[in-house]
Amino acid sequence: MIDEFHVMFMYRKIQAEAATTDIKTLNQLLKKFRKVAAERREEYYQEIGEKKARKLKMRKILKQMERDRVSP
Repeated sequence: MIDEFHVMFMYRKIQAEAATTDIKTLNQLLKKFRKVAAERREEYYQEIGEKKARKLKMRKILKQMERDRVSP
């Protein structure tokens, strides 16, 4: 429960800061955030193993193919 309150507090704090920050700085923060997210995603895939990551990606591709109505 404490984690949820912390997230809500941080979200409000970010919103308040974003209102007074210029768009260039916000874009720089977004680039940094995406870089960190990509690094963490890569670490996660290494943790669960290469085989499971491939399986997960394949499922994702197959689901996308189903949505696009392409037969595998």
